[in-house]
Amino acid sequence: MFLSLLLKRRASKPVSIHEGLSDEELYHRFAQGEERAFRLLLDRHGDKVLGYLTRFFGDRELATDLTQDVFMRVISAARRFRGDSSFTTFLFRIVRNLCVDVMRARAARPDTHAASLDQGHDPDDRPLSETVPGREPDGEHRILSGELSQAIKEGLAGLPVEQREVFLMREVEGLKFGQIAEVLSVNENTVKSRMHYAVVSLRRTLTAFKEER
Repeated sequence: MFLSLLLKRRASKPVSIHEGLSDEELYHRFAQGEERAFRLLLDRHGDKVLGYLTRFFGDRELATDLTQDVFMRVISAARRFRGDSSFTTFLFRIVRNLCVDVMRARAARPDTHAASLDQGHDPDDRPLSETVPGREPDGEHRILSGELSQAIKEGLAGLPVEQREVFLMREVEGLKFGQIAEVLSVNENTVKSRMHYAVVSLRRTLTAFKEER
Protein backbone atom coordinates (compact mmCIF):
# COMPACT_ATOMS: atom_id res chain seq x y z
CA MET A 1 0.00 0.00 0.00
CA PHE A 2 2.69 2.48 1.01
CA LEU A 3 5.85 0.61 0.04
CA SER A 4 6.24 2.38 -3.28
CA LEU A 5 6.60 5.65 -1.36
CA LEU A 6 9.64 4.25 0.41
CA LEU A 7 11.47 3.48 -2.82
CA LYS A 8 11.55 7.00 -4.26
CA ARG A 9 12.12 10.52 -3.07
CA ARG A 10 8.96 12.54 -2.62
CA ALA A 11 8.83 15.52 -4.98
CA SER A 12 7.06 17.57 -2.32
CA LYS A 13 5.54 17.10 1.08
CA PRO A 14 1.86 16.17 1.15
CA VAL A 15 -0.29 19.14 2.04
CA SER A 16 -3.34 18.37 4.12
CA ILE A 17 -5.22 19.27 7.26
CA HIS A 18 -3.04 16.74 9.07
CA GLU A 19 0.19 18.74 8.85
CA GLY A 20 -0.30 20.56 12.14
CA LEU A 21 -0.89 17.34 14.09
CA SER A 22 1.69 15.62 16.27
CA ASP A 23 3.15 12.26 15.28
CA GLU A 24 1.10 10.59 17.98
CA GLU A 25 -2.15 12.15 16.74
CA LEU A 26 -1.32 11.14 13.17
CA TYR A 27 -0.64 7.56 14.19
CA HIS A 28 -3.92 7.35 16.09
CA ARG A 29 -5.75 8.72 13.04
CA PHE A 30 -4.07 6.17 10.82
CA ALA A 31 -5.23 3.43 13.21
CA GLN A 32 -8.76 4.74 12.63
CA GLY A 33 -8.36 4.40 8.88
CA GLU A 34 -6.98 7.75 7.68
CA GLU A 35 -4.28 6.77 5.19
CA ARG A 36 -3.14 10.36 4.59
CA ALA A 37 -2.06 10.53 8.23
CA PHE A 38 0.38 7.68 7.64
CA ARG A 39 1.70 9.29 4.46
CA LEU A 40 2.67 12.32 6.50
CA LEU A 41 4.35 10.16 9.15
CA LEU A 42 6.27 8.45 6.37
CA ASP A 43 7.28 11.81 4.95
CA ARG A 44 8.51 12.96 8.35
CA HIS A 45 10.41 9.81 9.32
CA GLY A 46 11.08 7.67 6.25
CA ASP A 47 14.40 9.25 5.29
CA LYS A 48 15.54 9.32 8.93
CA VAL A 49 15.01 5.58 9.27
CA LEU A 50 16.71 4.92 5.93
CA GLY A 51 19.67 7.11 6.88
CA TYR A 52 20.04 5.44 10.28
CA LEU A 53 19.96 1.93 8.85
CA THR A 54 22.36 2.86 6.04
CA ARG A 55 24.88 4.17 8.54
CA PHE A 56 24.33 1.32 10.99
CA PHE A 57 24.87 -1.49 8.47
CA GLY A 58 26.92 0.37 5.86
CA ASP A 59 24.73 -1.15 3.16
CA ARG A 60 22.23 1.02 1.27
CA GLU A 61 20.41 -1.88 -0.41
CA LEU A 62 19.92 -3.72 2.87
CA ALA A 63 18.84 -0.48 4.56
CA THR A 64 16.19 0.11 1.88
CA ASP A 65 14.76 -3.38 2.41
CA LEU A 66 14.81 -2.99 6.19
CA THR A 67 13.13 0.43 5.99
CA GLN A 68 10.22 -1.23 4.22
CA ASP A 69 10.11 -3.86 6.96
CA VAL A 70 10.13 -1.18 9.66
CA PHE A 71 7.12 0.63 8.22
CA MET A 72 5.28 -2.63 7.62
CA ARG A 73 5.69 -3.27 11.35
CA VAL A 74 4.53 0.28 12.08
CA ILE A 75 1.42 -0.37 10.00
CA SER A 76 0.74 -3.69 11.75
CA ALA A 77 1.16 -2.19 15.23
CA ALA A 78 -1.07 0.86 14.73
CA ARG A 79 -4.06 -0.43 16.67
CA ARG A 80 -1.84 -1.50 19.58
CA PHE A 81 -0.23 1.93 20.08
CA ARG A 82 -1.42 3.45 23.35
CA GLY A 83 0.81 6.53 23.45
CA ASP A 84 2.80 5.39 26.49
CA SER A 85 5.89 6.74 24.72
CA SER A 86 6.43 9.21 21.91
CA PHE A 87 5.99 7.97 18.35
CA THR A 88 9.72 8.55 17.72
CA THR A 89 10.64 6.31 20.66
CA PHE A 90 8.11 3.71 19.50
CA LEU A 91 9.47 3.87 15.93
CA PHE A 92 13.11 3.48 16.92
CA ARG A 93 12.27 0.61 19.21
CA ILE A 94 10.96 -1.13 16.10
CA VAL A 95 14.09 -0.13 14.17
CA ARG A 96 16.36 -1.41 16.92
CA ASN A 97 14.49 -4.70 17.30
CA LEU A 98 14.75 -5.27 13.56
CA CYS A 99 18.50 -4.62 13.68
CA VAL A 100 18.79 -7.21 16.46
CA ASP A 101 16.78 -9.70 14.37
CA VAL A 102 19.11 -9.18 11.39
CA MET A 103 22.24 -9.63 13.49
CA ARG A 104 20.87 -12.80 15.10
CA ALA A 105 19.95 -14.19 11.69
CA ARG A 106 23.47 -13.49 10.44
CA ALA A 107 25.01 -15.18 13.45
CA ALA A 108 22.84 -18.24 12.90
CA ARG A 109 23.36 -18.38 9.11
CA PRO A 110 26.72 -16.83 8.21
CA ASP A 111 26.74 -15.51 4.65
CA THR A 112 30.13 -14.70 3.19
CA HIS A 113 28.47 -12.60 0.50
CA ALA A 114 26.47 -10.47 2.92
CA ALA A 115 27.83 -7.23 4.34
CA SER A 116 29.44 -7.76 7.73
CA LEU A 117 28.04 -5.60 10.51
CA ASP A 118 31.49 -5.31 12.06
CA GLN A 119 33.19 -4.47 8.79
CA GLY A 120 30.52 -2.00 7.68
CA HIS A 121 31.09 -3.00 4.04
CA ASP A 122 29.03 -1.37 1.30
CA PRO A 123 28.58 -3.63 -1.78
CA ASP A 124 29.20 -0.82 -4.28
CA ASP A 125 31.98 0.68 -2.08
CA ARG A 126 30.47 4.16 -2.12
CA PRO A 127 31.44 6.66 0.61
CA LEU A 128 28.90 7.68 3.22
CA SER A 129 28.38 11.03 1.49
CA GLU A 130 26.94 9.14 -1.48
CA THR A 131 24.95 6.46 0.33
CA VAL A 132 23.08 9.05 2.38
CA PRO A 133 21.55 11.94 0.39
CA GLY A 134 23.38 15.24 0.68
CA ARG A 135 25.02 18.07 -1.26
CA GLU A 136 28.02 16.95 -3.35
CA PRO A 137 31.21 19.09 -3.16
CA ASP A 138 33.44 19.66 -6.18
CA GLY A 139 37.08 19.05 -7.11
CA GLU A 140 39.57 18.56 -4.32
CA HIS A 141 36.89 19.23 -1.71
CA ARG A 142 34.91 16.32 -3.11
CA ILE A 143 37.92 14.01 -2.83
CA LEU A 144 38.58 15.10 0.75
CA SER A 145 34.89 14.82 1.60
CA GLY A 146 34.81 11.31 0.20
CA GLU A 147 37.90 10.28 2.15
CA LEU A 148 36.58 11.86 5.35
CA SER A 149 33.21 10.18 4.89
CA GLN A 150 34.96 6.86 4.43
CA ALA A 151 37.01 7.46 7.58
CA ILE A 152 33.85 8.25 9.55
CA LYS A 153 32.12 5.21 8.10
CA GLU A 154 35.00 2.97 9.11
CA GLY A 155 35.06 4.56 12.54
CA LEU A 156 31.35 3.84 13.02
CA ALA A 157 31.78 0.27 11.79
CA GLY A 158 34.57 -0.25 14.31
CA LEU A 159 32.41 0.76 17.27
CA PRO A 160 30.77 -1.91 19.42
CA VAL A 161 27.13 -2.23 18.38
CA GLU A 162 25.91 -0.79 21.68
CA GLN A 163 27.95 2.38 21.16
CA ARG A 164 27.13 2.70 17.47
CA GLU A 165 23.38 2.63 17.96
CA VAL A 166 23.55 5.19 20.77
CA PHE A 167 25.77 7.52 18.73
CA LEU A 168 23.53 7.34 15.66
CA MET A 169 20.31 7.83 17.61
CA ARG A 170 21.78 10.82 19.46
CA GLU A 171 23.93 12.62 16.89
CA VAL A 172 22.24 11.67 13.62
CA GLU A 173 18.59 11.27 14.61
CA GLY A 174 18.60 13.79 17.47
CA LEU A 175 16.94 11.59 20.08
CA LYS A 176 17.30 12.67 23.69
CA PHE A 177 19.20 10.48 26.14
CA GLY A 178 15.94 9.63 27.90
CA GLN A 179 14.34 8.50 24.63
CA ILE A 180 17.35 6.37 23.75
CA ALA A 181 17.21 4.78 27.20
CA GLU A 182 13.56 3.90 26.55
CA VAL A 183 14.36 2.43 23.14
CA LEU A 184 17.20 0.29 24.52
CA SER A 185 15.53 -0.51 27.87
CA VAL A 186 18.57 0.63 29.85
CA ASN A 187 19.09 3.50 32.28
CA GLU A 188 20.09 6.94 31.09
CA ASN A 189 23.54 6.81 32.67
CA THR A 190 24.33 3.70 30.63
CA VAL A 191 23.33 5.54 27.46
CA LYS A 192 25.54 8.51 28.36
CA SER A 193 28.46 6.20 29.09
CA ARG A 194 28.12 4.45 25.73
CA MET A 195 27.90 7.82 24.02
CA HIS A 196 31.06 9.00 25.75
CA TYR A 197 33.09 5.99 24.64
CA ALA A 198 31.71 6.24 21.09
CA VAL A 199 32.76 9.89 20.84
CA VAL A 200 36.23 9.15 22.23
CA SER A 201 36.72 6.35 19.71
CA LEU A 202 35.51 8.42 16.76
CA ARG A 203 37.73 11.33 17.78
CA ARG A 204 40.70 8.97 17.65
CA THR A 205 39.65 7.85 14.18
CA LEU A 206 39.40 11.43 12.92
CA THR A 207 42.70 12.39 14.57
CA ALA A 208 44.39 9.50 12.77
CA PHE A 209 42.77 10.60 9.50
CA LYS A 210 44.06 14.15 9.97
CA GLU A 211 47.57 12.92 10.70
CA GLU A 212 47.57 10.82 7.53
CA ARG A 213 46.67 13.79 5.33
